[in-house]
Amino acid sequence: MSDKPSIEPYQRHALMCCGKSCGENMPLLKNLKAKVAAAGLDKGEHAVRVNRAGCLGVCKQGPIMVVHPEGVWYYDLDEQKLDRIVEEHFKHGNPIKDLAFHGTN
Repeated sequence: MSDKPSIEPYQRHALMCCGKSCGENMPLLKNLKAKVAAAGLDKGEHAVRVNRAGCLGVCKQGPIMVVHPEGVWYYDLDEQKLDRIVEEHFKHGNPIKDLAFHGTN
C-alpha cells in the first residue's frame, strides 16, 4: 500500500465556475491565482487555494465564485472585483456584501 497523498494547508478554498454559461474564465482564474500569490496568500497558515470548477449551478450573472469555509458566493466577477475580494475577504476576513449574492448574512 502506498503512502497517502498530501497537500499544503490552506485557510480558504475559492472555486471559480468555468462552466459553459459563465464564459471563458480561464484568464480570470489565472489572474486570481496571480493576485493571491502577489498578496502572499498562496502558502502559509492564511493560504487561499484557488481552483476551477465545472458548472456551479448558478447560470446567471457569471463569472461565479464560491469561497469556503464561509460559503460566500460572488457573481459578475471582473479584475477590479477580484482585487477587492483578495484584499478585503482573503487578507482581512471580511466578505464583501455588495459583490455577493449568498452567504454574507
